[in-house]
Amino acid sequence: MSNGGAVEITQEQRSWAKVAGIMVFTNYLLQGLGDYPTIIARIGETFAERATWAAASQRLYSLALLEVTSAWIAIGVFAFAWYIVLAPIDKRLAQLALILRLGASFVGGAAMMLRVMEARLYGAWATDGLFTADQLQTLVLAARRSAGAGIQTAWMFQGLGSVVFFVLLWRSRYIPRAVAAVGAVGSGVVFLMAAAMFVFPERINELKLAGLPALFADVVMALWFLIKGLPKARAAAPAGSPS
Repeated sequence: MSNGGAVEITQEQRSWAKVAGIMVFTNYLLQGLGDYPTIIARIGETFAERATWAAASQRLYSLALLEVTSAWIAIGVFAFAWYIVLAPIDKRLAQLALILRLGASFVGGAAMMLRVMEARLYGAWATDGLFTADQLQTLVLAARRSAGAGIQTAWMFQGLGSVVFFVLLWRSRYIPRAVAAVGAVGSGVVFLMAAAMFVFPERINELKLAGLPALFADVVMALWFLIKGLPKARAAAPAGSPS
């Protein structure tokens, strides 16, 4: 609805903006809770030490993987919330961004099957004679690398979708334009980062640092939506502009 050159922002958009903010923090919380016991806390351990822990902690391992899987679901809900908020700006671009971000959610969720496979292989460590240590290590590394490739593919979808969404946020002025610009550029860097991880898997930890600008923009945007929310109206697009 236009009123004196301004377009009213609906209550539905304002409500879904809050949902988007909540989903950002839900995603990072679940990712952290799931990755800490299985990845972060295992840094520096030998394969034997990690396998011994995993074989003795299968229930905790499964719970951690469930938390990470739930994070990918939160990413899907976040994508839909973003679409509701930004579709009035440009419906076609918002649809493209939604498809890309949902692709990230689906691919990332599917990649969790390989992490479950890794957990089950670790469980075989407790069974004498089933695999030699070298055989088990080879299988675990293959499952881990395959899961990593799935996550990197999801990040490529996510990066491209976020570029489009942040461009729409820049056009809408729902958040400060500087934040939207950092988000758009940072999300493009996430795509390049994930692509580089395919070619240089040994540099994954260093390459992850390239995702910090996009993380910053996500957090600022989420806080803005939760604390300030959307305005009651936005400036109408000039005649002939896409909407």
